[in-house]
Amino acid sequence: MAKTSLIKTKKENRIHYGSKAFDVFLILFMGLLSLIFLYPFLNVVAVSLSSNQMISTGQVTFFPRDIIFDGYEMLFAEQDIWGAYRNTVIIAIGYTAVNLVCTSLLAYTLMIPDFVLKKFLTVSLLITMFFGGGTVPTYLLVKNLGLMNSWWSLILPNAVGAYNVFVYRSFYKGIAPEIREAARIDGASDFKILSQIYVPLSKALYATFGLFSVVQIWNSYYDALLYVNDQSKQPIQMILRKIVFQKGTDSMGNTAQMLGDGVMNKLNVQYACVVAAMLPILVIYPFVQKYFAQGMQVGAVKG
Repeated sequence: MAKTSLIKTKKENRIHYGSKAFDVFLILFMGLLSLIFLYPFLNVVAVSLSSNQMISTGQVTFFPRDIIFDGYEMLFAEQDIWGAYRNTVIIAIGYTAVNLVCTSLLAYTLMIPDFVLKKFLTVSLLITMFFGGGTVPTYLLVKNLGLMNSWWSLILPNAVGAYNVFVYRSFYKGIAPEIREAARIDGASDFKILSQIYVPLSKALYATFGLFSVVQIWNSYYDALLYVNDQSKQPIQMILRKIVFQKGTDSMGNTAQMLGDGVMNKLNVQYACVVAAMLPILVIYPFVQKYFAQGMQVGAVKG
């Protein structure tokens, strides 16, 4: 008996040490991955704040050298920047609201077992996951609907995604059906059940997909390139694209003189553009982080 107990103890110790060793390896590995992922971001921030001499000689890595703020001052002195920020915030809020509302309504409808068009709508959504009209038909549709040069051209075409609908439906199915039945007996309408029962119980779902929607529309410039020619209605990504890729920094104030004098490097302004585009999302993320892990598991168990 003592021998058996000793063998069992040794086996448990091996498992314990093996688990500890794996934990150490996992921590080191994830730390290395985090460093690899963080380096480009830290380098962009460092270069945007470093002097021309430090950048030209390749001495900037993680931290800025000889800190200057000329790139940011030059960027935010542009009149178009603040208007583009306002446009992007409006578009992001509008797109996220429309996306969440439309997806919720469609997912709740498909969750109802005796809904007549349930199979038809499900098949129609599945088709959109495998086939798309393409750029030209979408452009013609937006043009014929009279949405050109308006924010609606950036909001409505992608308002509902089939994948999101199925994930929402899966989450709603995880809520006890007895709750809905009890509410119906009490005389509540389906809209009231959705807005006052299902929505409050799905905070993680809405926070996660709301963040996805904001990031998607914030980083998008292609749709604006196709549909919005009026510069006063263009989002921030279009303005930054012009600065970084098209006109460069030549048209920005006295940038050319500062570049010629060696005071500032061209990368100061361009990398400042990148940081300016990322900053709002970085500010928003901590507020929804607590819901993010839970929301990412939506639909992982129930189909």
